[in-house]
Amino acid sequence: MQTFRQISEFELGDILGVGTVGTIYRAIEKSSRKPFAIKKLHPGVSQDQLIRARFRREMAILERLRHPHIVCYYGGGEDDGTLFYVMELVDGGTVKSLLKLKGAFEWPIVVEVTRQICSALQYAHNNGVIHRDLKPSNLFLTKSGEIKLGDFGIARDLDRSDITASGMTVGTHAYMAPEQITGDEAVSGKADLYSLGCCQFEMLVGRTPFQGDNFAQLFEQHLRTDAPHVRDFAASCPLELDSIVSRLLEKNPEDRPFNARQVQALMLQLDENFDADESKVGKQPDEDVGADDVVARGKELLRNEIRQAEVTHSDDVSWGRLVFLAALVLAMIAFASFLGR
Repeated sequence: MQTFRQISEFELGDILGVGTVGTIYRAIEKSSRKPFAIKKLHPGVSQDQLIRARFRREMAILERLRHPHIVCYYGGGEDDGTLFYVMELVDGGTVKSLLKLKGAFEWPIVVEVTRQICSALQYAHNNGVIHRDLKPSNLFLTKSGEIKLGDFGIARDLDRSDITASGMTVGTHAYMAPEQITGDEAVSGKADLYSLGCCQFEMLVGRTPFQGDNFAQLFEQHLRTDAPHVRDFAASCPLELDSIVSRLLEKNPEDRPFNARQVQALMLQLDENFDADESKVGKQPDEDVGADDVVARGKELLRNEIRQAEVTHSDDVSWGRLVFLAALVLAMIAFASFLGR
């Protein structure tokens, strides 16, 4: 794999997303004509040494994490002093965009999504990486229904000194574990499990477990208020799944499941309710159930949702173009009429 890249190797296309420090572009590699995505720092922050250090740390983390459910890294470099890196193009949107379009998911979809996320999390944790910003907008979807965990911009690498100052709070307010909020130096992979519980709740209910007008209100709830039960909002959610979400949202990290692999195994046990591969049910929590073990029903439902979202988006784009063309024609007619006076 080529790790040093030059921006001149690519043709930059549409903007796919804009974050606080960087922009993601669609790109075509000139030599192979293959599609990729490129993340570049914003010019306005490209000389900030802390931001540059975080960006380089993200590149280093992605370079060593090679997993089917983590966005694949293809090298990086600098463009006129601006750092960038190349990654695989994930073409199905994000869990966040799907939620915004479709609303809450059917529970088998949440089981399927959770299992894939857990596979990525366990691999990252085994390699000393804590994501610290797990949320639906960082869960990318392929059109075939695969989840790709991305955006390791504030991830902690346990093999290196932390860039974040001691006691500093990092993360996204609606998904932050209590120990992240208090700046606990001993933050572990269980912080990602808490964020996973927030994501599960949102996928099942259509909103995050805690609601507030500002970060202070959200932090207070994360620290001191018991999370509501999923079944209070979604009665179709199995009691066992509701219980798992509640365990993930425990305030004390020690009260949460042991690790992501255990959660993955619990998802497989839930699959007994809809055509599960029964040879996988009952595996011990410390056995790797594998990233490729999927349940046909959950994945089929997820693929259908992605396809419908793509059709809806295409229709929206088509109507938008028609409206634009109609407005353009009317403007031309009006201009021609003005000239004819």
